[in-house]
Amino acid sequence: MVTENLNIIVLSDRPPMSDWIKRGAALLETKGVTTTILLSSQSWRDDLRSSLPSADLILVSPWTRPDFFLDHALLDSAPHLKAIGGTFDYRLSSFVSIDALTERGIVLIDSSRSMTPSVAEFALTQTLNLLRDVPAAIALMRAGGWPQSSWDAFGYVYGDLAGKKIGLAGYGSINRRYHQLISGFGCQTAVYDPMLDKSRAGQLGLTHTNSLEELAAASQVFVVGIPPFISTLGAVGKTVFDALPVGALFILVSCMAVVDEAALWDAVNNRRLKAAVDVFSVEPVPQDASFRFHPNVLTTPHIAGDAFYCHERCFYDACLDCLAVIEGRPRHYEATRADATMYMGVDSSGRIK
Repeated sequence: MVTENLNIIVLSDRPPMSDWIKRGAALLETKGVTTTILLSSQSWRDDLRSSLPSADLILVSPWTRPDFFLDHALLDSAPHLKAIGGTFDYRLSSFVSIDALTERGIVLIDSSRSMTPSVAEFALTQTLNLLRDVPAAIALMRAGGWPQSSWDAFGYVYGDLAGKKIGLAGYGSINRRYHQLISGFGCQTAVYDPMLDKSRAGQLGLTHTNSLEELAAASQVFVVGIPPFISTLGAVGKTVFDALPVGALFILVSCMAVVDEAALWDAVNNRRLKAAVDVFSVEPVPQDASFRFHPNVLTTPHIAGDAFYCHERCFYDACLDCLAVIEGRPRHYEATRADATMYMGVDSSGRIK
């Protein structure tokens, strides 16, 4: 099918989402008639129903979960619909059923992994900051101070990234990209991921380990990129922290739900662990949370992927993939039933429903 004269529905949330979708919406407008339905409108459900019979594509603004389920009756009212695209991650099964879409030959695009490059680069940034204790040095300068002795953080993993022992907990999209980014540093990189066997790990230049504990014991820098499935909640617990060498560095950019948070702070306090954490079990973090002020904890307010250019890229990539469906070209972010199944029972914060 040629991407001309398409009828496209865009479901858009309130600002800043409207700014996030501008580039993608401009692309869609070159392909046909675009109807933008604002979810803040009282009539948006009726507007959607009336637009479905002629719709070829539905695009949803990034991270938006419409308070609406596209059930069988609604999908049957959209005989021309070929694809639905957006940035859903955990949220997709609350909006649509993969099985219902598959039955009708409708493709679901979930561009959440379009954020991977930014999140992986942030993880590398945090690694380098911890290795040289850069935030503490900046704080000292801003307070008018100057080091009274060597800045080396004795007792901790410190210095150059080159040659360090890196442990990748999980080898999903974030840690795969992180691995690519550190490839020029000559790191000794090990991995634990139940989906990655020893042969494949070897092909990727990784040392295969059989458990998170075995991985931790071999790591100076431990990077957690495990997604929050029912089977992984709390997977990084006390036995893992106890296996890490004293003074190791811990980087978390996936989800606090996969970590035993009490065991993490205990390791910070009692095993000289340094940690960089961007995601928390309660957000916003309480103002009096002790880890906000801990000298060995580098905290950031969930910003690894929370940037305008990331959200804009997510929507634009969803638009590109939906157009690829129409044109019969390969898609980068097509969601499958396995994607929906893996997150069953876990809410948008990574907690059990």
